Amino acid sequence: MTWTPPATTKTYGWKRTSSSREGRGDWSRLRPFAWRRDCGLCQHIRYDTGLPCLAAGAVVDHIVPISQGGSTALDNLQVMCEYHHTRKTALEAAEGRRKARQGHRLGPGRGRRPGTLE
Repeated sequence: MTWTPPATTKTYGWKRTSSSREGRGDWSRLRPFAWRRDCGLCQHIRYDTGLPCLAAGAVVDHIVPISQGGSTALDNLQVMCEYHHTRKTALEAAEGRRKARQGHRLGPGRGRRPGTLE
């Protein structure tokens, strides 16, 4: 009898919504297209002028992160400079932590109540 792998694989806490080919397989193919489309310049829209930053780009980033339902389609990719990418990533991480804290809070009537022996 030969060994066969299990039918399901554990994800260890990561949500698996699609196969790796659907979710990330096109990333290496689409990245150069996004870089050429944006001419290698940062596309972050500045709040003071409403115009793109246009500094030298460093990375290709997802406009809507995959963790928030974004896709790896070309229209969801943009070139960003290191400064704006770091800033955007930090804001997304803070938002994720805030949502996680809200999800862990106990609702009314659940858990221990101060001053009781329950």
